[in-house]
Amino acid sequence: MRGIRMNHDVVGTVISYTSLRNKDRRVKVPKPAPPEWKPLSRMRTHEQVVAEIENRLDNGSLKPGDRLPPERQLAEALGVSRGAVREALRILEAIGVVEAGTGSGPSSGSVIVKDSTAGMGMVLRIHLQLASFTPDDLVETRLMLERLACRKAAGVASVGDIANLRTLITQMRGTHTTASYNDLDAALHVEIAQISGNGLASALMAALREALRQAMVSAFERLEDPASMMETLTNEHEAIIDAIAAGEGDSAADLVAEHILNFYRAVGVSDPEWAD
Repeated sequence: MRGIRMNHDVVGTVISYTSLRNKDRRVKVPKPAPPEWKPLSRMRTHEQVVAEIENRLDNGSLKPGDRLPPERQLAEALGVSRGAVREALRILEAIGVVEAGTGSGPSSGSVIVKDSTAGMGMVLRIHLQLASFTPDDLVETRLMLERLACRKAAGVASVGDIANLRTLITQMRGTHTTASYNDLDAALHVEIAQISGNGLASALMAALREALRQAMVSAFERLEDPASMMETLTNEHEAIIDAIAAGEGDSAADLVAEHILNFYRAVGVSDPEWAD
């Protein structure tokens, strides 16, 4: 019995010794280094106010048409000065996000805009002037948007949609200044984009037309016979609408591309080689 106990003791000692040796042989994986601490970006107080409003728009707690609290109340809620709130609201108004509230009382707070087209157009126009975009860049971008819109509109346009487009054609056949005709032209193209169901394409189209409005009107006025060009454009518009009404998306896309390129070439804005 003593021998057996001794054997057990020996075995236990061997096992313990082996386990210790195996532990020593284990590969030790170094722990990953903690992430490097970096300075936080410094934001001025009014920028923090802008960021807070942007966050609330992003998470849905603020929506188009909502009224912000009056200046004093908003400053107290955010723990900032009224001057910081005022500066933030000026910036948001300048880029077309809010409309300034007037007067005092419950109706004095600024309102989140419902239609951001004017603001987008203004910002886009300024950046077009600052950046190195060429006329061909603008034409190519517009062609992509317009072709997409016409192709999709042809698949979903209702009888009422087509009727609205034809009403614009009738209005175009009246007597116009270059500016009033350009506005009807823009309305028709934006309407097609809206019919397509692509909200972003529609917003971008409207902003692009707004950004280029004055340049297009000026180019129109330099033509020898603006009235003749209006008639040509109106006939082309009608052909595009006929294709959309017939459900011929590819044909409508090709017609709108030809329509845009011919106009830009006629007014000397762009003559892209890749379009030939």
